[in-house]
Amino acid sequence: MADLRVRKGRDKKQRHDSLTTIKALPNEVFVEIVAKVASCSIFDLCKIKLSCKEFRHAAEEDYVYQHASIEKFALVPLPWFTDEKETSFLNRCRESGNLQISYREGMVQYFSSFNEKSGLENLKRAALEGHDEAKYVYSMLLMCCEDESKRKLGFDLFCSLKTSTCIRRCRKRVKSFIKSMWVNNPVVRNQELALCRSSTCDISGRLQKLSRRWSSLVEDEDDEGIGVSCEYCDGDYELSLFCKMFEI
Repeated sequence: MADLRVRKGRDKKQRHDSLTTIKALPNEVFVEIVAKVASCSIFDLCKIKLSCKEFRHAAEEDYVYQHASIEKFALVPLPWFTDEKETSFLNRCRESGNLQISYREGMVQYFSSFNEKSGLENLKRAALEGHDEAKYVYSMLLMCCEDESKRKLGFDLFCSLKTSTCIRRCRKRVKSFIKSMWVNNPVVRNQELALCRSSTCDISGRLQKLSRRWSSLVEDEDDEGIGVSCEYCDGDYELSLFCKMFEI
């Protein structure tokens, strides 16, 4: 019995020492930990808030809401299906500059709500701050412009995205988003504004032939392109796939 009491006392002291060590951490560390958790799972964020008051207080920082994942929320929330707590959480994320919120609202504003200016600004902000799907959409929209400088910027963004992430994943996620909302402002490409204007490019003619078969190609778009060596033709190909998303 004496040994048991000693062991219990030792365990209690170790727990107390561990708790004291945690409490001694600066608040910035708590905030960083909670933000990391929030970026992975909103459910785990709720759990960590219940663990101790330090984590609970850290969870109220704007930095946490800025990085919180909203993957489990509907892409296009409907007011009559959104409860008060969910609305409050999403509003806090918006006020804190959450990039996922900017991307989602930009998509709805630009393609559905007849608010192209605000939509493009939200997509631009999310894209330039590192949101992959926003960068994909924003680059495609710029490449559709008649202004040569904007098309060049869009192409450069597209190229930078290709070097840093999976284009196929971005394309599929964007396509899923577009199919989930009512599109009132579809993207129609001017075929005269092809990125590749080379008369000697051996891929250009091949792409023109393939353009007649986009329907079958889009149904099987698991490739990362069509193996073209010309980067401008690759951009034309991706832009065609993007525009095809808006066809009924």
